[in-house]
Amino acid sequence: MKWLLKMIVTCAIISVFSTVAVLLYTSTEDTLPSLCAVKPVYLLAAVLLHTLSYGIWGFRISVLCRSLGEHVSIIKSTEVATSSLLMMAVTPSSAGGEPVMVYMLTKEGITPGKSSAIVVAGRLFDAVLLLLVLPLAIITLKSISFELDILLIAAALTMVLAISALWVIIFNHSRFISVVTSVCERVFHIVGLGNVPDTIIGRIEEEIIEFKNGFITSTRGGRSDILLAAGATVLFWVVEFMHIPLILCGLNVPDVFSLIAVAFAAQVVISIVMVVPLTPGASGVAELSSTALLATFIPLHLVGIVVICWRAVTYYLNVIVGAFVSIRIVKNMDYITKRFSR
Repeated sequence: MKWLLKMIVTCAIISVFSTVAVLLYTSTEDTLPSLCAVKPVYLLAAVLLHTLSYGIWGFRISVLCRSLGEHVSIIKSTEVATSSLLMMAVTPSSAGGEPVMVYMLTKEGITPGKSSAIVVAGRLFDAVLLLLVLPLAIITLKSISFELDILLIAAALTMVLAISALWVIIFNHSRFISVVTSVCERVFHIVGLGNVPDTIIGRIEEEIIEFKNGFITSTRGGRSDILLAAGATVLFWVVEFMHIPLILCGLNVPDVFSLIAVAFAAQVVISIVMVVPLTPGASGVAELSSTALLATFIPLHLVGIVVICWRAVTYYLNVIVGAFVSIRIVKNMDYITKRFSR
């Protein structure tokens, strides 16, 4: 647990320094009066919306489980989703969240192959949606700095490479099996364990093939399930992207309704930029990229306040909820272990 605490502290330090830099860059004589005039009800609404997004995420997991013939309730699926929040917040590209969700699904009696397929299918829905709306987002924003263009291209390439790797796993799984096997053999030799036992190699092959079959089944399953998962994905991101408009309402920005489209476009770009694995939890990257984009349509003296409120809702709240759920899961496991070990 020491490494996790170290990662949390590292993320917090990076985020705090980035936030201070943003405030120093954007603060003017109008910043403090605007902060004092903030309407808390809109910030509370943003928090409630973000909490609602957990349930939407859980609903999508439940639907994807059903498409594979597995039954996991929406409440349990929401717990699976929120259990990954802490690891997502402290790992680059939020990559640490997926193994946690796979582990939680296996605890519900779903095989590792199917669990992986469910988690990856959900991420694929997100990636496809963001890539589809990216051109429209860039057209809406019209002006982006050269440096951000480079970062955006890198993020888009990361998504394309991830989807390409998934394609290889599904349609050329024999090649993928050989790669995974060779990596395992190398790791075994490095740690001094010798050759990989045939039983482990066989297990790896079984899980990869099951992952392939499960993924294809989940994406080609019942049309209603696919439509429900796609609809939940769209609703999830709409809810997430409403945070900044609500924060702007709380800061008394006039005619916020006309800014919703550009606010959504900016958050599409920010979401893709955050995919680039530069820092744990995209700390620093999120603050600086959002500042560069928000400054194009929000008064400069408000940008720093918006960034702080937005990160508080979408990042720090995730850390708190993720830590709470993780601690509760660990306590329940300890209780069950003690009860059945008597």
